[in-house]
Amino acid sequence: MVHSALLDANVLHPQILCDLLLRLAEHDAFRPLWSAEILEETVESIRRRRPDLDPERLRRRMAAMNEAFPDACVSGFEHLLPTMPEMGKDAHVLAAALFAEADVIVSDNVRDFPPHVAPQFEIPVQTADQFLVAQWQLHPLRVVAVIAEQSAGTRRPHLHPAQVLEALRRVVPAFAGLVSGSEEFRGSPGRG
Repeated sequence: MVHSALLDANVLHPQILCDLLLRLAEHDAFRPLWSAEILEETVESIRRRRPDLDPERLRRRMAAMNEAFPDACVSGFEHLLPTMPEMGKDAHVLAAALFAEADVIVSDNVRDFPPHVAPQFEIPVQTADQFLVAQWQLHPLRVVAVIAEQSAGTRRPHLHPAQVLEALRRVVPAFAGLVSGSEEFRGSPGRG
C-alpha cells in the first residue's frame, strides 16, 4: 500500500489529472509530495504549452496546492544531489523522494529514471496511469466518489462523471477504461 507519493511535474501539469490526484489525496488515499523545484517545473511546462496563461495565476495555483497540503513540499534534500550524477536534471526528483521517504515516484517520464538507477535507491517509479490503476484496485468506491466530486467541481463547461473519465482517457487511458467499464461506476448515481 502506498502511503506517500512524490508527484513529478509532468503529472501535475494536466489540470484534470492534477485535480484527480489531489482530490484522492484529500480523501486520504495517499500523502502527496513535491518540491519547490517540481512546482516551478510545472509552471514552466504549462507556460510552454499555454503562453497565453498568466504566470501569476499559475503561481497562485501552486501556492494553493501548498496551502491545501502544508506538509507536501519537501526541502532539505540538496545534500543528496551529488550522490546521483547519473540522474542528471532529474536528480532533484529522486533526491526529494528519498529524503521524504516516499513510497513511490509518480512520473510519466519513467525513462528519466533508468531501471538500473531507481532500484539502486529502492524506490519504485510508476506512471500516473499505473498509480491510479493501483488506487482503483485498493478503493474503487472511493475513486468513483472522487470522480463524482471532481465532476461537481467543473464549470464552463460542466462535465458529467463520464465526461471527466473521457477527458482523463487522454492522459491515463488504462485507468479511465477500467473505471468507465466497472460496475461500481456504472451503478453510481449521476454518472452522466
